[in-house]
Amino acid sequence: MIKLQKADVGDAATIARTRQQVWQQTYRGIYPDAKLDDYDLTLYTEQDRIKIADSTNHYFLFWDEDVCVGYFSFGPYHYGSYKDFYLCINHLYILDGYKGRGLGRCAFDTIIEYCRQEGRNKFFCGCNANNLPAVAFYRHMGGIQGDMPDISLPAEDHTIHFEFYLGE
Repeated sequence: MIKLQKADVGDAATIARTRQQVWQQTYRGIYPDAKLDDYDLTLYTEQDRIKIADSTNHYFLFWDEDVCVGYFSFGPYHYGSYKDFYLCINHLYILDGYKGRGLGRCAFDTIIEYCRQEGRNKFFCGCNANNLPAVAFYRHMGGIQGDMPDISLPAEDHTIHFEFYLGE
């Protein structure tokens, strides 16, 4: 049974390690090899600790017993702004063996419940256009593609945004 747990600053290293695993599984051939092979766990742990400590960011972990099998976060966009949207899914990373088991749906349910509690009627996410399973997942979840990736940039920066409307 997979459990969902709200993260705190003490979980920063777990989040950084989980990201490293997901990147290794997902982004080889999209991200430069050096970004994957020379992943700086200490740097990412500190960056995550700072973001988790900021009360506008919301981080959640998926646990299978004592193994973190994924995480997601939402809050203000970590990369500037996007249209008139405030709330962004900044991370949704799930290990390969756990994809297709409803964890992404659980993340969406959590975000939608937060939106309802806060009186928000929309949110968005950025997604690497070369990560075709993620693109398909966001479309399946009702995402409306808001822009096209700038293909003049390196593949790791081919970002498309998906918009989600609660219809309220």
